[in-house]
Amino acid sequence: MAEVRAFRGIRFSAASQGRDLGDYLSPPFDMITPAVESELLDRSEHNIVRLELAPREGADRYGYVAETQGRWEADGVLMRDAEPSVYVTEESFEYDGKVQTRRGFIAAVRLEEYDRGIVFPHEQTRGPWVEDRVKMMRATRSALSPLLVVFQDDIRHSVGGIIRAIAGGPPLEVATMAGGYSLRLWQLKDPGTLEVLRGLMRDSAIFIADGHHRYEAAMRYRSAIRAEREIESDEAVNYRMMHIVSIDEPGLITRGYHRVIHDATRDELDRLAARIEEVCEVENVSLADRVETAWRPSDLLSAVGSRHDGEFVFGLYELSGGFKIARMASADSEILIGTDALERSDYRRLHSEILDVVFGEDRVDAAVDFEYEVENVVSKVDSDEAQVGIIMRSIPMHEFVDIVTRGDRLPPKATNFYPKPPAGAVIQSLEGYL
Repeated sequence: MAEVRAFRGIRFSAASQGRDLGDYLSPPFDMITPAVESELLDRSEHNIVRLELAPREGADRYGYVAETQGRWEADGVLMRDAEPSVYVTEESFEYDGKVQTRRGFIAAVRLEEYDRGIVFPHEQTRGPWVEDRVKMMRATRSALSPLLVVFQDDIRHSVGGIIRAIAGGPPLEVATMAGGYSLRLWQLKDPGTLEVLRGLMRDSAIFIADGHHRYEAAMRYRSAIRAEREIESDEAVNYRMMHIVSIDEPGLITRGYHRVIHDATRDELDRLAARIEEVCEVENVSLADRVETAWRPSDLLSAVGSRHDGEFVFGLYELSGGFKIARMASADSEILIGTDALERSDYRRLHSEILDVVFGEDRVDAAVDFEYEVENVVSKVDSDEAQVGIIMRSIPMHEFVDIVTRGDRLPPKATNFYPKPPAGAVIQSLEGYL
């Protein structure tokens, strides 16, 4: 099924000269806030954010990216490995008060149409975001950040055994980033071991956890080249760099992906409140009653609670600091028990039964935006940058697998796998051959 290949990665040369690789890395493009961007720009004149995001304003963003990357390559800041490799990874980070570890590997995976049942999406995408990534690929001729994908290892955990064996030796590079995140990288280039890994992955399906816009951009980029000439099988443009993690890996964590309402008219806000009251039971929550000291944004997540089948629950945070829990009436919830995971999903129901009804297809993209962190939701509402915050629970892993394997699609930004693999640890050239 999946065709997984080694490739000649492009890496920052200064990192191999004793500097921490973390100085050069950034989150993927859709996680970079203005504050994060400013910190990364200050960290190093060669931080990958200059390519991954580029200046936020200006008509010639993509020209700036092409010029910057060309200069880095000419100066030897970026250098391509001599041999095709798979890059074994070990990520360490803190979550829920505990240090977590997640192992995986970065490889090139052949692009496949979704209907072939090899690469499975689970989210819808937004056209302008895909087009931006296409333009960035044209400018850089590269994939700067890996998609995060998951697969099901065999009963003997054979792929996991290879990963653990490689990760037992000294790492090639180490990156330390904000928030206690660290990444260790090993280079697997032994032809025999690579062939074994490739054979094991041939029986696997690939499930996109994060990176739907980038995957569809890669498909569109390849199609544009195909329209001009024939592409040979081993050309790099047929493949997309992915960070591959077993679905059973203990450090594979999902979190809620929140929404903020902004630039809505008074009439739209009134319709939103009325629609929520119509389909949900709404409870005003006094956060002061729930915590002994001043409440924190994370207390909103605790108030919403964890996911249970048949329930449709979300939180509403408003400018006055008020917080409400919206819960689908129990009679309606009971109807859903036993139906498929897509129909039970908080995200599907929020959009289909509330947001799409209130805003309509033509307005929902303009009025609804997404936030990884509940702290950002609170900050945007408190600063009047957003009018309402919607606090969402995470999709359980078993529900994610059910939705993906059925070939169903959730609304955009419904899964928040944590942490996101950074951009810049390894870069894939899209020119020539793997």
